[in-house]
Amino acid sequence: MPKLQTGTVIVGYYATKIRRALFAQNRELLKTGQLEASEVARAAGELNQKLYTALVEKLVLSKGDIVRVEIEYTVENSKIIWNFDSLKVGVYRRVDPDTVEAALKAIRQEKLQVEANG
Repeated sequence: MPKLQTGTVIVGYYATKIRRALFAQNRELLKTGQLEASEVARAAGELNQKLYTALVEKLVLSKGDIVRVEIEYTVENSKIIWNFDSLKVGVYRRVDPDTVEAALKAIRQEKLQVEANG
């Protein structure tokens, strides 16, 4: 069973990545006419719509957050069928740069105190 894997990608780009990866994985079937480009586009749209609901509406991810999507699928009768039971999504939230800088500043100050006392 083929598996679509996006790798790590920002939320603002995952839909394009899924579409491109699905077309690339099925290029031979497209060349031989066993699969139509419109079917690949339809299947990518179906998956992207469901992921949008989960990622943007339910998890409230921003475009700068990162996701990794994996899902198995089959091609039957010139149709792509997603195996949603195999769907795996990794989510990595972007931390505000000010929050990161505050944490780093605290570490720097601790180091200075240790050096001064040592």
